[in-house]
Amino acid sequence: MKASSWLQPLLFAIIYGLLAFFSIDAQDSANLSTLIWPSAGILLGALMLSPARQWPMWMLIAGVLHTIASLTNSRPPSMALLFTTADLTTMAAIAALWRYRVGEACTLTQPRSLFWFIGLVLVGCIAGGLVTDEALEWLHHPTAHYGWSTWAISVGIGCLTGAPLVMAWGNFRVRLIGGPNRQNLLIGLLWFTALLVTAEIAFDGPTSTWVFGDTNYELTYLPLLFVVLVAMVWEERGTTLALVTLALVAGVNTLQGEGPFVFEAQQRSLALIEVQGYVGAAALMGLTMSAINASRQQALQLAAAWKVRFEGALLSSRHLMYEFDPHSGKISWGGEVQALLGLSAASLATLDDFLARVHPDDRQPFIDNAQFNDKGSDEILTQSYRFRFRCADGEYRDAVVTGAPIVDFDGEVYRVDGLLHLESELTMVQRV
Repeated sequence: MKASSWLQPLLFAIIYGLLAFFSIDAQDSANLSTLIWPSAGILLGALMLSPARQWPMWMLIAGVLHTIASLTNSRPPSMALLFTTADLTTMAAIAALWRYRVGEACTLTQPRSLFWFIGLVLVGCIAGGLVTDEALEWLHHPTAHYGWSTWAISVGIGCLTGAPLVMAWGNFRVRLIGGPNRQNLLIGLLWFTALLVTAEIAFDGPTSTWVFGDTNYELTYLPLLFVVLVAMVWEERGTTLALVTLALVAGVNTLQGEGPFVFEAQQRSLALIEVQGYVGAAALMGLTMSAINASRQQALQLAAAWKVRFEGALLSSRHLMYEFDPHSGKISWGGEVQALLGLSAASLATLDDFLARVHPDDRQPFIDNAQFNDKGSDEILTQSYRFRFRCADGEYRDAVVTGAPIVDFDGEVYRVDGLLHLESELTMVQRV
């Protein structure tokens, strides 16, 4: 038996069970719902990351642990089964719909998949809360006051923080959090340290009083800034680590009766609901920034891949690519200019530099036929023109330029792009 076949379920059971037994103590006596429930996010993340054939295993482990935690906290058996069933069915529905909408892209680093995740969590938890509320009313529990929002908030925030954590670290392989770039790792570590310090100052009562003389609500904005900064350099895994750290600091201190969300005449349930709203806002900002940054990195990698293909095509076909700016008169070159012409790209940086090496008899016809002075037309045609070009050895060789103007919205030529090819190769390439 492979170690992974039993290690993952064991790790899931340990994490889910510890969170369940820890959270079940934070129960609202009015509606019997737990005020914090990060276990929902752990289950949802496992379902989102795993194939459907493994879902019964995750749901069985979660269901057993959830029920045991509820019964050991003196919750009536009917209530224990109700909340367990509501949790399992809601998480399974969200995961199934999410996987159906995103297909094979089982990740939260793409804006589309993140959008569906956030939307389904919002709708699913509200619907689950309303159904649970109706079920509580049907059970006629004498102390239940039926508040669907408490269940929806605790489960929803648990999903926003727990599921991305499982998605990011579920297939963890040893590597730097910020990738191979050591600079990103150090910068991210700086922002993460700042997040930890500002979160402790904002939510730990004695620390805040020692530094500022009082607990200020305005200080809660500082950690949000550093969550975004961590997401920019540490990507998805660093983002989830930052969110869990912030949720832990804010949640534990609020449970202890400290922090800006706790007031003397206020119930603990209201303070915990408010701090979860704060954590939810941090999760939305961090996950969004992480997805934007991941999309940017993917675009850069795609551009780099196309650059390699482009340069390879030019090299193998022994062509040069040019881009002429008619406003500045400058030319940008692509390909091995030095190898094919014996000249550096800098020596052909302007149209005048290039024309100086065109045979005098071909110069004006070249300008007229190569479309460098084209004013644009409704139909853009690619044209080819043969001329004689003086290479580095002073010899003229037959060359062919093929290009077309790019016209802007005003009908003016914005750029002229094309290819240059020598019909007779250099016998000796001069290098500088």
